[in-house]
Amino acid sequence: MNDRFVVVDIETTGNAPKKEDRIIQIGFVVIEGDKVSERFSTFIQPERDIPPFIQQLTGIDDTMVHDAPSFHHIAPMLVEKWEGAYFVAHNVHFDWAFLQEEFIRSGVQPPTCRLLDTVELARFLMPTQSSYKLSHLAESLSLAHDRPHQADYDAEATAQLLLFLLHKLSRLPLVTLKQLRRHSQPLKSDLTALFNHFIAKKERTVQTDESIVEYEGIALKAWFLPKREERNEHVPSFSQWLATNPFVAPFEYRDGQQQMMIDVNEALQTCQHALIEAGTGVGKTLAYLLPAAFYAVTQQRPVVISTHTIQLQKQMIEKELPRVAKLVPFSFTTAMLKGKRNYMSVRKFARTLKHVDANYDIALTKCQLLVWLTETETGDVDELNLTAGGALFWEEVHSDETNEEHDFFVRAKEKAKHAHVIITNHSFVMHDLTADEKFLPPHEQLIIDEAHHLEDVAAHFFGRHVSYEYVRLLWTRMNDIATMHQMGALRSLLGDLEYELNQLFQSLRHYVLRRQKGDGRIRYRFVPWKEYGKEWSGTMELLMRIMSDVQQLSHMMNDVPKEDVKPFTTFIDVLYTLQHLLTSDDDDIVRWLEVDTKAAVNAVTVISQPLDLAQFFADQLFSRKRSVILTSATLTTNNRFSFMISRLGLDDFYPFTRTIPSPFSYEKQAALMVPTDLPTFPSATVEQYAEQAAQQIIRIAKHTKGRMLVLFTSYELLKQTYAFAKQLNDEQSFVLLAQGVSGGNAAKLTRHFQQFEQAILFGTSSFWEGVDLPGDEVTCVVIVRLPFAPPDDPVMAAKSDYIRSKGGNPFYDLSLPQAILRFKQGFGRLIRTKEDRGIIFVLDQRVLTASYSKYFLQSLPPIRVYHAPLAELLQHVNEWL
Repeated sequence: MNDRFVVVDIETTGNAPKKEDRIIQIGFVVIEGDKVSERFSTFIQPERDIPPFIQQLTGIDDTMVHDAPSFHHIAPMLVEKWEGAYFVAHNVHFDWAFLQEEFIRSGVQPPTCRLLDTVELARFLMPTQSSYKLSHLAESLSLAHDRPHQADYDAEATAQLLLFLLHKLSRLPLVTLKQLRRHSQPLKSDLTALFNHFIAKKERTVQTDESIVEYEGIALKAWFLPKREERNEHVPSFSQWLATNPFVAPFEYRDGQQQMMIDVNEALQTCQHALIEAGTGVGKTLAYLLPAAFYAVTQQRPVVISTHTIQLQKQMIEKELPRVAKLVPFSFTTAMLKGKRNYMSVRKFARTLKHVDANYDIALTKCQLLVWLTETETGDVDELNLTAGGALFWEEVHSDETNEEHDFFVRAKEKAKHAHVIITNHSFVMHDLTADEKFLPPHEQLIIDEAHHLEDVAAHFFGRHVSYEYVRLLWTRMNDIATMHQMGALRSLLGDLEYELNQLFQSLRHYVLRRQKGDGRIRYRFVPWKEYGKEWSGTMELLMRIMSDVQQLSHMMNDVPKEDVKPFTTFIDVLYTLQHLLTSDDDDIVRWLEVDTKAAVNAVTVISQPLDLAQFFADQLFSRKRSVILTSATLTTNNRFSFMISRLGLDDFYPFTRTIPSPFSYEKQAALMVPTDLPTFPSATVEQYAEQAAQQIIRIAKHTKGRMLVLFTSYELLKQTYAFAKQLNDEQSFVLLAQGVSGGNAAKLTRHFQQFEQAILFGTSSFWEGVDLPGDEVTCVVIVRLPFAPPDDPVMAAKSDYIRSKGGNPFYDLSLPQAILRFKQGFGRLIRTKEDRGIIFVLDQRVLTASYSKYFLQSLPPIRVYHAPLAELLQHVNEWL
């Protein structure tokens, strides 16, 4: 290409150029003819102090810019260099807007440029990246990026990224380029000329690419079903192989891992059910994959492995199974299988491409999917990094039929039929156990990792929930269809339904708020036949009118074109589910209404879950499989499996059990510290407790230099503690990140946390497990309160009533074991490798003083415990770290 690209990066004192934030450094790289032709960088005198936070982020302090030129001195040179070029930056509108302000302030007319945003380009040209931060993209492409957040280094990395993206763009199929040109108009970058260039170039050459097939104007990666090799008679048994390979080279030898391999193999060979708790660092994934592969190949029976998290599924497919393939003396096939909604329907996507969307998120998502389809073999949405709007668009294009050409769900099923080892998830296993049409191939051996989640996943799977937001979304789709086809009678009926549904959900919200006080999210447990009063009676009358309209809607569906019927049938099913939730007399489920006091007046969700699934697991899972192996780092309480055996209905099966301790030396690597100078509930209000907890967290952080993960069970307590900590952090010594406050999901918050040396991360639910921050990334974990379920938890309350009705003790039979398992998960965030060293603070003295404290301590590995005022504990922190 002959175009000139000026790749720019700036460092600034903040994010608000109109509020006196200024540039402190600028760097740019010029690309011409696909090569770098010029580089420039300089510090800029900002005529104001650089905030401590920016100094920490960039490494640029006031002394470095003291003698630097002011922006107006270099502004004419910048205009000359940039005029008529593509202005390229990573998040281009931030840099461009900042520079516009500086040009205006200097009295210089800004240059005329076409804009290219490498974040946006990377989003659709690299649709499977987990992060689009420059440092992460540079790392994934092995680009040099030694000093992030300095303009010259960032500009260089962005320039190299741009060259990669342009090269990738040039290699896309012609049909994809034409679709991208058509659907990229709402994007922020000036892309039309680029697309025209590459399209013209491809049209001048005849190209054939056997790796690409075309379907309805879309380029797809060609796919071939992997062949499953027949059994090799010379394959040794796992026991024979292990006897000659006691050290699984080239991997580190671990006693516990080898013991677990032996246990898993024995359970598979002898058709036993087993529970194996494997402590952090045992290497349990490899420990069950190796014997599973041997069993599947030697017995020619598939082994299904179920996990809870996408992260572990990806780790197995991308890392662990390739390692196994290198170790074993045979070849074997693997597959991953999930629910239909995870896979794309190419036919449905092609239909959406017939019109161009003005919506930015939808346009970006279409571009992402067009590029992704030239690369993906699975069509699995979990490969993608979609925006929130993109996730909504996926609802329009995911698979719901199995008879179309190039159907990715059919591909996944076919691949699973020919696989020795099949990876899936707990929810899909629940579907397979209960559905008439089985999607998993017949199997009798099942390994369940992250097994402590199995009951909750099953409860969610068998539960039901109906939200106003979802009902409204379906109503909107139906109304659009009725309008498009000019169906006046249907529109009139939908108008009545809209009014009545608004009234119904508003009535439910009012009913909850009259009976349960609170701020934020409120959960009200209800029992239909026990509710009373005019409000409830009025709500039920509303429901009856709605269901009468629903019957009328069913009769009118005959006039709806066949291709548009789906939203109507879904809407009707959802409202029958709502009627059942609000009126049925099933006492084996718990039901609750969930409202947010700060949300809209009709924002209500009605939810149900089964109370006890033990009999289901016994009848539908353990009775029907020869060997089910459940494993996790947290299966025991007080060193016993009895709680998990009871909850999962395993009492009559007498499963094999094994606890394999962590290989880490916790007495040398970790210490447990419990301050004595913090008030206890209910002697202090939530606000008082949050204020004092924040004081202690900041004091601890000054000794650990941040690098702290703070765990909460209550979002309200997290918010208040974070607010107080922010006030105490007036010098901005620490970067404070809080779940639900700072923005982003757990993965995004974790990445932000990893960027800063002195950071504190406040987290709830998802941070108690699954977050891997080894080495110096976390040297201190703070558990603010023991993780008992909150008193307003409707599921726990209902389960407690159920246990009580059976003559049990809800605290010792349910609340305490669940809290101990959660406590162990939080503890597991601290030490992730043999080299790690750290401290865990528990700000709740009950861990040492309550009558049940011994159960918490006995569930931990041997560890030093300190119980003293915080000032004394901080002296130990200095010694320990």
